[in-house]
Amino acid sequence: MRPATRAISRKGPRAACQCSRSSYPLAVLAHACGVPLRRSWSRFNSTTTTPAAPKRTPLQQIFDSPAYWRANRLSANGVSTGLCGLPVLDRPDGFIRAANAVIEEVRKIISKVCQAVGQDNVGEMRKTVKRLDRLSDILCLVVDSAELVRNVHPDARFAKAANDAHAALSSVINQLNTHQELYQALKRVMANETITKSFTAEEQRVGDLLLADFEKSGIHMPLAQRDRLVDLHDRIGELGHMMITNSGPGTRIVEIEGVPESLNGVPNTIVANLKAREGGSVFLSTSSSAAGIVLKTARDENVRKQVFLGINSGSKEQVEVVEALLWTRGELARLLGKESYAEMWLADKMAETPENVISFLESLSDHHKPRAVAELERLQKIKAMHVAKGQPTAIQAWDRFYYSQFVAATSAAALSPLEAPDRGLADPFHAARPVSPTSNVNQVSAYFSVGSTFQGLSQLFKSLYGITLEPAAVAPGEVWHDDVRRLDVVHETDGKIGIIYCDVFSRDSCESRKYESAAHFTVRCSRRVDDEEKFGQAFTAGQMSIEGSEKILNSKDGQQKRYQLPVVVLVTPFKGPADEQTPGLLGLWEIETLFHEMGHAMHSMLAMTDFQHIGGTRVPGDFVEVPSIFMENFARSPQILASFSQHYRTGEPIPLNLLRTAHTVSATANAFDTQHQLQLALLDQMYHSPLAMQPGFDSTAVLAESQRLYNVFPPVPDAAWQVQFTHLFSYGATYYSYLWSRRWASRIWSKWFMDKDAGAWKEGGELMRTELLGWGGGRDPWVGLERLGVVKEGERQGRFTEHDQA
Repeated sequence: MRPATRAISRKGPRAACQCSRSSYPLAVLAHACGVPLRRSWSRFNSTTTTPAAPKRTPLQQIFDSPAYWRANRLSANGVSTGLCGLPVLDRPDGFIRAANAVIEEVRKIISKVCQAVGQDNVGEMRKTVKRLDRLSDILCLVVDSAELVRNVHPDARFAKAANDAHAALSSVINQLNTHQELYQALKRVMANETITKSFTAEEQRVGDLLLADFEKSGIHMPLAQRDRLVDLHDRIGELGHMMITNSGPGTRIVEIEGVPESLNGVPNTIVANLKAREGGSVFLSTSSSAAGIVLKTARDENVRKQVFLGINSGSKEQVEVVEALLWTRGELARLLGKESYAEMWLADKMAETPENVISFLESLSDHHKPRAVAELERLQKIKAMHVAKGQPTAIQAWDRFYYSQFVAATSAAALSPLEAPDRGLADPFHAARPVSPTSNVNQVSAYFSVGSTFQGLSQLFKSLYGITLEPAAVAPGEVWHDDVRRLDVVHETDGKIGIIYCDVFSRDSCESRKYESAAHFTVRCSRRVDDEEKFGQAFTAGQMSIEGSEKILNSKDGQQKRYQLPVVVLVTPFKGPADEQTPGLLGLWEIETLFHEMGHAMHSMLAMTDFQHIGGTRVPGDFVEVPSIFMENFARSPQILASFSQHYRTGEPIPLNLLRTAHTVSATANAFDTQHQLQLALLDQMYHSPLAMQPGFDSTAVLAESQRLYNVFPPVPDAAWQVQFTHLFSYGATYYSYLWSRRWASRIWSKWFMDKDAGAWKEGGELMRTELLGWGGGRDPWVGLERLGVVKEGERQGRFTEHDQA
């Protein structure tokens, strides 16, 4: 049974990769238009609305032409429904009605499960895993819909109702996590060989996972220990919330004196916007984008140091919260019989143990650190030419971004597969738009509208998986904003296999609320339903069913079964069309973001499992990013991008030289970025080791030690950046997962796709679908990776060679 929030995000702690199989400690449960309008893609009007514009497909036009979208947005029959096609969610109080219906259905399922065991009815006991999976499914449907709506719906009434439903069902989930009779019933079923010998491999895996999830909640412990465990979980949630809501620099403002001379080099537009004081000083907010620009451009080293220290500061109170969080997690782990939180939390991940994670990260660090040292020496030579004779030339942390601008951009072709494109202050989970895009990069965006990029993705998915993205009109009430598009995911032989709602355009802050970053929200996973049991009226009457979203498909074992189709929502903050002639345009970073999120979406679409508990992206937390990072490789290929480029005014394809130049400029992530990520991943392991439980534990001193061991810049005394490292809460003990996932994605790309022809792509795509994506969490990812031929000897046992970088 599952976590209550399943959004995968590239930015922001709130939605950071919480869809994985063990994302939460208590993971037992989830957790008026002027022309006739059409629904299917084949019937969409294909005439462009602007004759002077380049010819566009319907898929392009729904994103690029506001007039076309207005004319084709609503379905022809005009029949209303609720959000995402759920009839019950047709108005705000529908969330409360849905929550009540789920609560009543849950009671009936529990009664059936417990009654079967009490009567020792083997036939009924055989249904236990399926019934508990359905229990999880109906909870997730409402909880996950509520999580989406409270992040994107512009109507405060809907948002409040979603919050209320989310809270009510979260309470139900907590009760179920400690439901002794339910646990004992499942335990008896899983111990009965007469029953389990008839289980499929998926059913056995789900039963084992459910049982393990129950026991992670301490349900097998004496009452006093269970109560203590609940208190610790509650305290961890409180401390995590405190950390996230107060995660800015401890020093909020720095006063820079001697202006304007002290700010020589800083753009005049930045200086002019700083709040000035009498006497020639200005105030600079350390959490503003201007602080990053000053750090990168100010010629005065003292100013750079002052700003750096402000940006990386943490107050005593903030540090105490972080250390309390780490201690409480350690206490939780020890209550469950583990040495550390990392040992407890990694047990069901691919890496399995802290020792394996550290072996992986240190092998990368040992291999990669000489590159960072070489880059440091380059910067030191540049600094020696800049400073006055006799002044220190050692490069400090506050020098990095300033002197790096004088180094020629590293060729993209020379980058390690582990090195991602530049993210400014380098955080793969907090992807930040580049601060100062070059003219080349700006020129490139003219060739990539939002619509043409979706068309390119559709072409790519067709070549890989035989899948296309087809625009579909929406019913009144189906979406939460007029800008939301619906795409049906259509397979060349199976037909429609899923639905993706695309809320991709930013909104005026005065107009409506919306989650501010890029994320993939799961509304519903795939699941077999032809053997479904329904009890309550809301379920038997169809109020809790998405119309037209069940289908008979061929399963992995060759049998025809009825499945519910997956439904996901893609949220991004892209700029929308300015007018009919000017569509929303994407830079290289935004294209990569879209490819990344669509990698998650394809995982959800292609993972056809009989149980929602292992559906879609419900996989080990250190595997969930593999499909999304895999897609980033295509977004970095000039040949792939050129294949669907189209200048929004002329229709001309992009000159390949312009694209290569822009990629070279954009792909400036260097050795420092990768080494920084390695340090953070290792710091995360240090913080979640037994160290956190030692008397006198000092998280700031441990931060400095990680800097000394795993970075090339000297530690900065009293810097307490850990208070801003919010992934310590959302990615506790698993921050390594991005680097881990990048390794496998890079190997898959290199072996099956890089420099290969269309035939090889089709073969590689089919292998990706059948051996990795199609299984969801129904099989150990190691099996699929081994069958793809990308696992080296000893790696599954935690032996990683020093010279292996991809």
